[in-house]
Amino acid sequence: MKPRRVCTIEGCDNTQNGQGLCVGHQYRLKKYGSPHICPRGHAPPEERFFRRVEKSDGCWMWTGTKAPNGYGRFQSGGKGSPHLGAHRFSYEMHKGKIPEGMVVMHSCDTPACVNPDHLSVGTHKENTADMIQKGRKAPFVNYGERSGAAVLTEEKVRYIRSSPLRNVDLAAELGVVPSVVHAVRHRKTWRHVT
Repeated sequence: MKPRRVCTIEGCDNTQNGQGLCVGHQYRLKKYGSPHICPRGHAPPEERFFRRVEKSDGCWMWTGTKAPNGYGRFQSGGKGSPHLGAHRFSYEMHKGKIPEGMVVMHSCDTPACVNPDHLSVGTHKENTADMIQKGRKAPFVNYGERSGAAVLTEEKVRYIRSSPLRNVDLAAELGVVPSVVHAVRHRKTWRHVT
């Protein structure tokens, strides 16, 4: 049995394929002109980040991958690493760590913007209040008669609560099931009605 010949590149213990090199180093020599070039090395995250940013005097627009809601997505660890918000990465790169439980808010209201001058941190509640104040989101109101699923009115709710009739009889009269009447009487629903 012939002794195994090892690749001539220092630190490589793979078997030689030809030219004194293993298959991997032979491939690098052919493709890149040197067996020492490693194409897998990533540029630093900051450099890769700015390759996908289009700067202007106002917003810095993210041109890379975006989530369906328009926010930029970035893999700071390179291919295969988890995605994070491009605006969050920008904030941490320019201003420091984001405190636990805080969100990064945009003063420009542009989800794809990564300009650190347009970014600040706040709570979910502050972010929602900011959206409502700027008219980007209507206050969330889906109870009572405003709910698309409502089968009663406030007037009928008051009638149910004041009526001496049994749940079954009231339900038949109002065209609902007895569990709806029960929920109203026990204030599991329509709690806002007095």
